Amino acid sequence: MFRIIITYEISFFIFWNILYYSNSGIENWFEEKILTAIFVFLSTMALGFTVVYIVYISAKLSGLIDKMKKLKDPRKTI
Repeated sequence: MFRIIITYEISFFIFWNILYYSNSGIENWFEEKILTAIFVFLSTMALGFTVVYIVYISAKLSGLIDKMKKLKDPRKTI
């Protein structure tokens, strides 16, 4: 579970950096409305975490994770 959270946090951080540096108008918005920017940042992060968690729980309940764990690694020779 921690791997999923860390992977999500890294991807979210990369997403926001791409968004921040690709749009020049967003810099002025961050400077003028810093509290709104913080709220949008945190609420987007919470929404993304919720979506990732729902996908994880759905995969766990459907048995998809157990099936993936049983798959053999083709790179290893037996």
